[in-house]
Amino acid sequence: MKEPKGLKEIHEIMEKIYEEEKVLSADQRVKKIREESDRFVMERKLSLKRVKTKELKSLSGRLESEGQIENQT
Repeated sequence: MKEPKGLKEIHEIMEKIYEEEKVLSADQRVKKIREESDRFVMERKLSLKRVKTKELKSLSGRLESEGQIENQT
């Protein structure tokens, strides 16, 4: 079965990203993702707030205690 053109293109992009990032440490990957996301937000003039890890954990705990989400761990 022949792979659709769009799916083939997605696979090529994913392979390219993998090749570029396979040598990066976890910290380097996080830094790269943050830089790319900041550039994306600025280019599109979006008004988004970056949630810090502590805030996310706090929010997650509060939502769990209120029964709005299930524990993911």
